[in-house]
Amino acid sequence: MNKPLAIVDIETTGASAVYGRIIEIAVIRVENGKVKRTFQSLVNPDRFIPFSVEQLTGIGNQDVASAPFFGDIARDVLRLLDGAIFVAHNARFDYGFIKNEYRRLGKTFNARCLCTVKLSRKLFPQYKNHNLSSIIDRFGIECSNRHRAMGDAQATHEFLRICERREDPGHLEEVVNKLLKKSAIPSTVDQSELDNLPESCGVYLLHGNEGELLYVGKSVNVRERVRSHFANDHTSSREMEMCQRVRRVEARPTAGELGALLLESKLIKELRPIYNIAARRHHDIVIARQVMTPDGYASVQLEEIDHIKQGEASSILAIFKHLKQAKEYLDRISKEHKLCHKLVGLQRTTSYCFAYHLHQCNGACVGEEPSAIYNARVQMAFAERRIKAWPYSGSILIEERDEFTGEGEVFLIDQWCLISSFTYADAGYQLKISGPHRFDYDAYKILSRYILNRTHVRNIKILSREQVRSLVGEFQEQPSSM
Repeated sequence: MNKPLAIVDIETTGASAVYGRIIEIAVIRVENGKVKRTFQSLVNPDRFIPFSVEQLTGIGNQDVASAPFFGDIARDVLRLLDGAIFVAHNARFDYGFIKNEYRRLGKTFNARCLCTVKLSRKLFPQYKNHNLSSIIDRFGIECSNRHRAMGDAQATHEFLRICERREDPGHLEEVVNKLLKKSAIPSTVDQSELDNLPESCGVYLLHGNEGELLYVGKSVNVRERVRSHFANDHTSSREMEMCQRVRRVEARPTAGELGALLLESKLIKELRPIYNIAARRHHDIVIARQVMTPDGYASVQLEEIDHIKQGEASSILAIFKHLKQAKEYLDRISKEHKLCHKLVGLQRTTSYCFAYHLHQCNGACVGEEPSAIYNARVQMAFAERRIKAWPYSGSILIEERDEFTGEGEVFLIDQWCLISSFTYADAGYQLKISGPHRFDYDAYKILSRYILNRTHVRNIKILSREQVRSLVGEFQEQPSSM
């Protein structure tokens, strides 16, 4: 099986994926038959672990008290699952729990599943029992940590390796494809076009019959991700409708995940695909801008804008998706930090604000509270939503490199703004992204997650002004690949 596999095992508080929670998870990602990455972690289920579960797994409430919640590890887990076939012993159980954990976070998760219980039944019908304990005993698989996530995941992985050694490759592939309910690729889509998609990081574009752009997505494995769109387990009629309209698939490879994220965000904004609902719904953002009154008090003004100019981020207290979210946030922090309703824009009045009469405002609306004390409280109230300070004295370069092809991509960034990027290979380099040097909130979220992650420090190079001018000059002379 040459397809990427994510071998998963979880321990839970109970049998119901709706009411139960994960208490431990392990993922083994296998590519081209080799283990590429592994992940394991205890998970705080935010609820009591029954004694029967503690007896079976050895995981008690004290063990998970300081463990991360699923939301804290969701991104790391998704990186291992993305573009891979979801493999588990009794896959419906594990898949259901993980799907529900992402749903609680407001995210969707879908994958093709390979259940090794069903695989065992197909390949070894002469045996009655196909639970993991029976398989471990039957094939002499070593499992020193039974009923713990990584121990069981390793046992499942070893069972797959035994199947590959014992079975004819053609027969094994046929059985696996039947169990996967192989993608229902529309007859209007060229099979060879899908086969030629890269099995690496990149962005893909789904086009309709008239050439219209239906959808833009990204993945660490473009081919597997595109194929997953045509699986038979569509989660909505809208997704099924989209897949039926697809006539052509276009791929734009990137050297790494950062490049894929940035390119996907840029293309969605510029090309406005029909089915990228969440990204298309709000073209504008709402900012809470700090404006000082003549008396020296910090007041808040809400503005709907489509972008933030480079350098003006310091005056912005917070960014919101829409006005309702902004007003709900202002109402909450006003109560928590005793902010004046007049100054935060929740009430228009020439006298005391309504909150003053409820003893929820100290009189900043009429100058009774010292401005320095009030302003300090405003900064504290907005601290969690402010744009993070740029951590460098100047511009930086970030480099991503494909370890298999040797090709790479370099990004020039300053003050959270993507200025330019270029790709390079043996034949030279080519400009890929260039545009107005303005602050984009979606790009900021992508870049801040990357840059503030200490594991990426080795990929970042700080530039002098002379180096920046030289690079910008070179960029402007290069033809764009966009």
